[in-house]
Amino acid sequence: MLNRHFLCSKQKALGLRRRFLASASKYAIGENVHGFTINNVQSIPEFSLTAVHLKHSATGSEHLHLDSKNDTNNVFLIAFKTNPPDATGVPHILEHTTLCGSTKYPVRDPFFKMTNRSLSNFMNAMTGHDYTYYPFATTNAKDFENLMDVYLSSVFQPLLTYNDFTQEGWRLENSTTDDPSSDITFKGVVYNEMKGQNSNSAYYFYIRYLESIYPTLNNSGGNPESIVDLKYEQLREFHHRNYQPSNSKTFTYGSIPLENHLERLGQYLDEFKVSKEFSPNSDIKLPAFSTPGYTKEVSVPGPIDTMSPRPVASQYKSSITWNLGNPLDEANHYDVFKWKILSSLLCDGHSSPFYQELVESELGEDFAPNSGFDTTTALASFTLGLTNCSIETVNTLEEKILDIFKTKVLPELSDSSSFAERVEAILHQIELNLKKHKPDFGLGLLHSIIPSWINNVDPIKLLEVETVLTQFKNDYKENGMEIFRELLDKSVFNENVGKFKFTMVPDEQFQDRLAEVEQAKLKAKVERLSKEDREEIFQQGLVLAKQQLEEQDGSVLPTLTMEDIAKEGDFHPLVFGEVNGKKVQQRIVDTNGLVYVSALKDVSYLPTKYYQYLSLFSSCLTNLAGTSETSITELETKIQKLTGGISFNFRASPNPFDISQTKLQFSLSGMSLKENSSNIYSLWNEILTQTKLDANDSAVVDKLYQLIKNLGQNQLNMIADRGHSYSGGYSSSKLTATKHVSDIIGGMSQVKFVTEMNANLEKNGKDYLVKEVLPVLQEIKQLILDGTHQQFKYRLVGDKAIIEENEKLLQKFDESISKHKGAVIKGDGLDALVKKFNSNQLGINHDYTLINLPYQVGYASLAKLGSNYAHKDGASLQVLSQLMTFKHLHSVIRESNGAYGGGLLYDGLGGILNFYSYRDPNPVKSIESFKESFDYGKQAEWDADDLQQAKLRIFQSIDAPTNISSQGSTEFFDGITDEMRQERRENFLSVNNNDLVNVVDKYLLGNDKDLVTVIGDNKLLKVDEKWTVTELATS
Repeated sequence: MLNRHFLCSKQKALGLRRRFLASASKYAIGENVHGFTINNVQSIPEFSLTAVHLKHSATGSEHLHLDSKNDTNNVFLIAFKTNPPDATGVPHILEHTTLCGSTKYPVRDPFFKMTNRSLSNFMNAMTGHDYTYYPFATTNAKDFENLMDVYLSSVFQPLLTYNDFTQEGWRLENSTTDDPSSDITFKGVVYNEMKGQNSNSAYYFYIRYLESIYPTLNNSGGNPESIVDLKYEQLREFHHRNYQPSNSKTFTYGSIPLENHLERLGQYLDEFKVSKEFSPNSDIKLPAFSTPGYTKEVSVPGPIDTMSPRPVASQYKSSITWNLGNPLDEANHYDVFKWKILSSLLCDGHSSPFYQELVESELGEDFAPNSGFDTTTALASFTLGLTNCSIETVNTLEEKILDIFKTKVLPELSDSSSFAERVEAILHQIELNLKKHKPDFGLGLLHSIIPSWINNVDPIKLLEVETVLTQFKNDYKENGMEIFRELLDKSVFNENVGKFKFTMVPDEQFQDRLAEVEQAKLKAKVERLSKEDREEIFQQGLVLAKQQLEEQDGSVLPTLTMEDIAKEGDFHPLVFGEVNGKKVQQRIVDTNGLVYVSALKDVSYLPTKYYQYLSLFSSCLTNLAGTSETSITELETKIQKLTGGISFNFRASPNPFDISQTKLQFSLSGMSLKENSSNIYSLWNEILTQTKLDANDSAVVDKLYQLIKNLGQNQLNMIADRGHSYSGGYSSSKLTATKHVSDIIGGMSQVKFVTEMNANLEKNGKDYLVKEVLPVLQEIKQLILDGTHQQFKYRLVGDKAIIEENEKLLQKFDESISKHKGAVIKGDGLDALVKKFNSNQLGINHDYTLINLPYQVGYASLAKLGSNYAHKDGASLQVLSQLMTFKHLHSVIRESNGAYGGGLLYDGLGGILNFYSYRDPNPVKSIESFKESFDYGKQAEWDADDLQQAKLRIFQSIDAPTNISSQGSTEFFDGITDEMRQERRENFLSVNNNDLVNVVDKYLLGNDKDLVTVIGDNKLLKVDEKWTVTELATS
């Protein structure tokens, strides 16, 4: 959804439109600027910008500029249409290798090196289904010019060396690089990235579904078994054919003048000779529905969820898809908008008919990953499917779905429909999102238009959200629910519309079969090798390893300097008031008619035995059976219709002066239009005081059963996506009480608890909820409400009038919520836990832990204790983490060991150093590399340029544009004042070599406590006896 400041009053909107019409007048259609001809100019007042569409006269390259003179977070992109010819992942591997050096910048990995020569707040490169794009964002004009030059040189002038291809794509290499007798194996960054991606069963289901329904659109990321068939010459040819100006689109957004951009672009484009050989790639691949006699039903094998207690026979995934036409056709754009709303009505939330009839009825555990409305290139589709269902459900799925449409959906498409209020709620959310300030707004626009623009849809049409929104409102006012009935009559109820059924059959040996396929592929390649070939592979491995460790001269790259970093931070004045003697932090600022509210309570008095239930309790507040006044379906709609969302959360917060101390916080948040702000407080009060947790209420028990099932549904996939975070969290949990509590609430310990709850449900049924879970949730509720021990404090963000009005509303809320007294605390709280933790009385003594999960690649962590936030050492450790990553660990972990990512992170507030690797084929080896790096940190002789680059990288995040709603939040939640932030800023700026040597001695070499965690498959890793192997699987 597109988000942007949008003035709501008609008078202001009219003035805004006049202003942007004036802005548009400075761009004359037909004018030629640096070789670009202006083809179209359009003011987009709902987004406070002017859109200018141009074409390079010589090459035909298109450019879109969005002039937003009040937004200094400027954005650039260059994109190419890149239909993948096969599943070797050539577009993906090319995306990587173009960033490994160019003729103008002939250094290894200039893209990566620019991340610490810049103040950009976003730098990336991404491969889509049929396009590849390279975006960045920065607030610094000089930085913008530097990055734009590096990006353009990278894509148009890449070196594309053979070694870069083998490093980033794939290669055969000895498992021990300097041992010619060691086994030859597959290596490569993209190869291992995609092995890791395939470990996510949701991704694997979706990509196999897409390959089946859209067989002409090959897997652009690459299938691992096909990646190893890609030849270097094919990579170079793919670049030659596709990375041409005629096949490119460029985009700029922000306050920097358009002429500046066009001058630089023109310099690159003018170097290309126009040739009939090169023309825009207009080959838009079509889905299976476009082929007469297409296969209408496909079944493929897939992995089982080893963390699910469900038997294998109940782990099918299946879906039915309806073809809704070509979303690239302008005539279908309005239908696309209507389908997005209809899909939300049908599938989103507790009140949606398909959630009730498919998921809550327990036909399956959750919707299939491809469920809902979707657009992919030339295919618009609507899909309904289930995960973890039986073969019987698979066989009757279409019949069941059609029955729900006829008996549950059609009756709602009438004048008395309960859908009406939900439509109002959806429209409210759309309009609210138009008003919200987002610092990454330009990037959001970019991501929303590029898939269609690359396939020749007019990008300015894609920006005219207000036009289609107004069209829908008028249509809905006149025709009501009939507009949705017409959509269904043209699709689901039309026998001539194409349908497609996709099923993934659970296979207990699936992971073993994948390994067998890999080994068979490897064996076939190795058996064909002559003695000379083997020697060549060995020598190439040595050459690549040497190259990866060579110090690069980055002086050729453009860079910002310390002079570009402001000595003083950008701070936001705060005002402090009181309601009923409770502190109220106020940030008075123009929020475009919105109010942001937070409440915070120290709940360290809660018994620690309840900590593992806290995430479940938070989920219950907005996902159970509702309140004694309002059902969950009505509550959900009420929240959407009257607010921009409310939430409840628990978090452990360390003392910024002493990392051995911590507190447990319970927070409430909410956002709404000024005129609806009273609803935030009434909803907070109703949900906190009246949420139904009665064990004798069957609706409560049924909803809790479903909620716990849903929580367990995707845990294996979540870890596959963020394994480095989970492994790092688990290592850190043995170092400080804060991290220990955080792990219980939301880390691997929470994953284990959710798995155990699901196992108990399978074993004992809903009786487990009645006897064990609900009594705990009721107790937590009473203790949270009790005002005897602690009271809430509050935070408001809005303009002066909003603040004044909300102070009165806060006072009423506080008076009501503070009345609750008398809850009895049964058990030790956080103080007792902290004392035991700090005196090593909790029995935490596993230095090496393997969390055994069936992934093809692993995730490694080595954690060490650092300093508190306020100490000067914290700044030095932050700088050290950047230097260790960019000067050493990146090349060792990513380039040499083959992991997709790796380095050293430092948590400035939590005080933890965390060495990590991500999607790593050799996570145990990476642990040894981490340890070897301690001495490197001592021996390295950092020069002034190194220190400058590390500091630039740090200030990217410190000085990145922030959301208005978060201004003042660090002081409110963590007690970090502007004075403390400024002192830390000055500490960063003053860090020198002596400081770095001191912290290496003190925290790396002088501290022998290494906490190690690896997440991976012990069948592959085969760890020795020093490791404690933790099993999470239930089947």
